[in-house]
Amino acid sequence: MSEMQTLAGSVLWYVLSVVSIALMALTPFSWINSLRNKSAIWIRILTTINVALAFYVFLYIMDCGKSISASFYDSRYSELQKRMFSLPWICCGIPELICAVSLVFVELRHWHDRKMYLTPNAIRHTENFLPEAIAISDAAGTVRLSNLRMDALSRELTGEILSDANRFLSRIEEQGEQQNGQLLLRTADGRVWLFENEPIEADGREYRQLIARDVTELQNIIDELKEKNERLQDIQRRMKVVSDLSGDMFIAEEQARARVALHNQLGQVLLMGQHFLNYPESTDPEMVYIATRQMNSFLLGETSEPEVAERDAITDAVAMAKSIGVNVLLSGDVPKDVNVRKVISQAIVECAANTVKHAGGDTLTVTLTAEGAETAVSITNNGRPPKGAVAESGGLLFLRRKVEGMGGSMHIDSAPAFMLTLRMTEAELV
Repeated sequence: MSEMQTLAGSVLWYVLSVVSIALMALTPFSWINSLRNKSAIWIRILTTINVALAFYVFLYIMDCGKSISASFYDSRYSELQKRMFSLPWICCGIPELICAVSLVFVELRHWHDRKMYLTPNAIRHTENFLPEAIAISDAAGTVRLSNLRMDALSRELTGEILSDANRFLSRIEEQGEQQNGQLLLRTADGRVWLFENEPIEADGREYRQLIARDVTELQNIIDELKEKNERLQDIQRRMKVVSDLSGDMFIAEEQARARVALHNQLGQVLLMGQHFLNYPESTDPEMVYIATRQMNSFLLGETSEPEVAERDAITDAVAMAKSIGVNVLLSGDVPKDVNVRKVISQAIVECAANTVKHAGGDTLTVTLTAEGAETAVSITNNGRPPKGAVAESGGLLFLRRKVEGMGGSMHIDSAPAFMLTLRMTEAELV
């Protein structure tokens, strides 16, 4: 087998040299990737050995080539070096092969890890494509991480890339308006952003997380709602004048119903808007928009009745509860009487709204029990129990009048937990 120093100028010599140069260029990148991706310790050790081995082979081939061009007995080379130059070429080829195989194995392992596990690069890439603008800073305001959307917002608002979170927040506070501990800001392009700044803790250190959500569509709905609310207030004032001038009990009753309708429907739409603001991923904005327009059109007299298709009242009530963040667990046989189903749907809607506003819950349990022609309905929630007796006003008072007007009964328990019990007789089974 040929010695290394006899291969000068041959094809084999150039192959060994090119492979050595390629390994010398590629192994450091593999080593850096293993450190940056925090690979397993044995991977980092293997890449370190690869770098050292590639460097050794490279130096060996370079020194061997230099010795060929100079006198073999040049005094600059020791006896050990001269003997190494006389080794068979396979002693250089095997380390190169081992280094190349290890390099391919490590890169395949990196590729597998990128497919199976989250790497810092994957997290960064995902963060940049989030719909929200996100930035994380330390206690001094130095930005440690921000995605592309937040950088774009910073350039639009301050004219510079986000680097100081405290200065950026000060600019937002100057231009925006406070809203329930958050900041609402309109940009020059007409979009509306809701900023939320909260502390987080990681590795025993405190950081600040700034999140901006695009709430343009919801804000447009709220603006339209405010505009029509002004018209509603004007209608209310005129209704009060009519009520003061007329002692007719029919007008008084109609006014009471209008107030209950205003309380229930407007309250539900506002709760839908609040739920969408806090949990946009679980709420359909189109549903919020349609419900708002239909409710206002009906109350303002623009339409004689809500423009909805012929649907089951209980199904609609469950959907309305879900739109404000309340899950309805319905069990038992649904009565056939249409009027009884409407009363049950009204009870579900009212209890769902009260669960969000007063109990802080998110689940409503509705149990239907058929006892001959009579239907018993019990409704509970998973929220905080009432602090005392539940005062019947607004929707609950209107519900009682409805139930008792049908010859049924209504009872409210407040301890140890809230429970609404209705008993009604189905006309179709009497």
